[in-house]
Amino acid sequence: MRPDAPVFCICGPSAAGKTSFASALDVRLSERGIGVLRIACDDYYRADWTPHPLFGYDTVDAVDCEALGFDLLKARRRQATSLRRYDMRCRRVDRRPISPSYDLILVEGSYGPQMLVGRCPLASLVYLDESLPLRLYRRLRRDVRDRNRPPRYVIRQMLREMLPGERAFIHPLRQQADLVVRDQRRGLENLLVRMDRAFESDPG
Repeated sequence: MRPDAPVFCICGPSAAGKTSFASALDVRLSERGIGVLRIACDDYYRADWTPHPLFGYDTVDAVDCEALGFDLLKARRRQATSLRRYDMRCRRVDRRPISPSYDLILVEGSYGPQMLVGRCPLASLVYLDESLPLRLYRRLRRDVRDRNRPPRYVIRQMLREMLPGERAFIHPLRQQADLVVRDQRRGLENLLVRMDRAFESDPG
């Protein structure tokens, strides 16, 4: 086990499939006996955030980057005993306990990775691409079903806040990523190869 856990970050626009990709990666790594600590940037939304007049919640400022950075630093050093948790439905914050027995950290999110680039040593920055129509459908379904939001509100929020927020904050991450994934199955295999190389070159 390395003194500092390597950090792999999965980013990309809303409803691009980041959580599904991270879950599939977690399963594959677990099959290899590699323990994964997952950190979702969505858990670091500010409880007291007043929506931005243009971006609403779809802005880096809506995320408590200091709290994210602090928890990630402690997790990298294997000193963290809990991580932040945010309930999207009631916008409430609490903590969840974690186990120190992990080999790497997997961070995923749309807002939050921006503060990690250049500040936290990332083993890899992976950007997920997906078609806009499919993403809009996924977000509508998720926000109505899982977050109890009215469909009309969700559609208005996507068009007026989500898309401008993505152009301003998320699309630039694509240029900084070392792996851009359009096909998740192929992207998963490519990332696993990169992880193997990283472990081989740094045996700890």
